[in-house]
Amino acid sequence: MTFSLGWKMTGLRTRKTLVLGVLVSVALLATACYNLKTGDVQVGGAINFTLPAFPETGPHAVQIFTEMHYQPSYRVQEGPRLLPPEGSVPVTGAEILPTSMEGFKALEVPREFSRKYDGADAWHTYQVNCLVCHGVSLDGKGPITTLIGADGDLAYDKGPFPADLRADPTKNSTDGELFGFISGGGRQGLAVRLRGRDSTSPMPEFAKLLNEEDRWALVQFLRATIGPPE
Repeated sequence: MTFSLGWKMTGLRTRKTLVLGVLVSVALLATACYNLKTGDVQVGGAINFTLPAFPETGPHAVQIFTEMHYQPSYRVQEGPRLLPPEGSVPVTGAEILPTSMEGFKALEVPREFSRKYDGADAWHTYQVNCLVCHGVSLDGKGPITTLIGADGDLAYDKGPFPADLRADPTKNSTDGELFGFISGGGRQGLAVRLRGRDSTSPMPEFAKLLNEEDRWALVQFLRATIGPPE
């Protein structure tokens, strides 16, 4: 019991000493001269010591925040983006496209894709990616051709206009050619890209937007809608 009481008394004295020391330190700093750049502290002319400081930028250079809105963040598709290294192969395997029109012309719908073809899914893919230009009826008169600009005129009044997918040039193309046109950005876009030049065609290069199965599904959808070559 005596030991325990002595320990408590010792602890009480220690706390009193700490509180007294803090009060004295606060009183000294209140009358001290503190250099924010160097950390040097002078109290009167007799007491000198150094506190932590950041010589180059001052003590406010390091700030720690736990709030999420202080962390760097990027919106969808906002740069900088970390892209795959050039020539890298996806885990699903690399798609090797022909380098000539003759190569595309000889392609046929892969059997694994023809077996899994779903007309409803293909129609949905067309609606999302193609309908805005080529229209519900595939006639090339999609909503984009009727948009009115701020000046009151048609916003899309210059060519090339969307192709009429029911017309003979599309209908009489092989399945491989249709796949090429979808992959390369239309008939004109593919022809230019095969020559190693950048295309100005408004049609996107869907090889970069849709996977191989979806593009072949669009080919099968077109063929089921417009019929076989004559």
